[in-house]
This record gives sequence, C-alpha cells and structure tokens, in this order.
Amino acid sequence: METTNTERIADLERRVADLEARQQPDNPRPTPSALLDALKANTDLVDGAVTFGGVVDTGGHHYEYEWTRPTHWVTDSEWEEEISRLSALAHPLRGDIMRRLLYAPATVAELVNEHIASSPGTAYHHVSALQAAGWVTKHDGSFAIPPARVVPLMAIITACEAH
Repeated sequence: METTNTERIADLERRVADLEARQQPDNPRPTPSALLDALKANTDLVDGAVTFGGVVDTGGHHYEYEWTRPTHWVTDSEWEEEISRLSALAHPLRGDIMRRLLYAPATVAELVNEHIASSPGTAYHHVSALQAAGWVTKHDGSFAIPPARVVPLMAIITACEAH
C-alpha cells in the first residue's frame, strides 16, 4: 500500500513533535556527575578540589582531558603565571584567532585572508602573545592549539557563561 504525501507529512510532524517533547530546557540545572561524586567521597581531599575536563571533537580531532587540583593548591598559589596566561586570551581578536584554530592550524596569511586579522603585523602581534602564554604553537609556519590546551580553553569559555 502506497502512502500519500499527506500521510507522510503527518507522520513527520508526529516524529518532530516527539523529538521536541524530549528536548531538555534551554538552561537545564547541572546534575552531579560521577566525577563530583568521586571527589566528595575522596577522604584524602580534606578541603575539597576543583576539577575540569571534557571529551571534545573539533576540527577532525578527538580530545579527552581532565585536570584536578586540591582546594588548598588553588587558594595558596600565587596565581601570577595563571593570570598572565589568562590575560593573553583577554582580547577579542585573540578570541577570534583561538576559535578559528580550534578547527585547524592556520598561517598568518590565512588569518588575514579570512578577515580574522587586518594585517600580517596585527596577526603576528596577537599570535605571538598567545604563543608566549602557551596557548598556541608554531609548526611549519602554521599556528595551532596544542592538544593539552583545547579542553582548558573551552572550559574557560564555558566557565565565563552567565550561570
């Protein structure tokens, strides 16, 4: 038996409605993860811990990364090196460069040709600052984000969302 266009459209509308009904709200409340449960259960962490991580596929690459520090390490550290590394990201053009590099390495000429930077001098100025802070590396004339920096970058951006 052949289905009519009307029946096919009605079936598609039902399927879309079912999918939409299963969608999460725009801002779902975070639920405790197994990682947080494990941190809470770890009696060696007297003062707790801060952790971040992720499993990311971007630019044709797969990254898995997790980092944990005890609370006292964070509160007792000087932060000078970390603030310096963070400040290297605090420029809109550098954000654009980093977002572009998440997908593939790029040369300065490509950054200019793609209208990310206005000139080679401007591009070099900003990628040099990112390179000095350890956010990018240069290989064969192209700049790239080292694998160990991809998830931390995305975690920083995510942490800056309005919660």
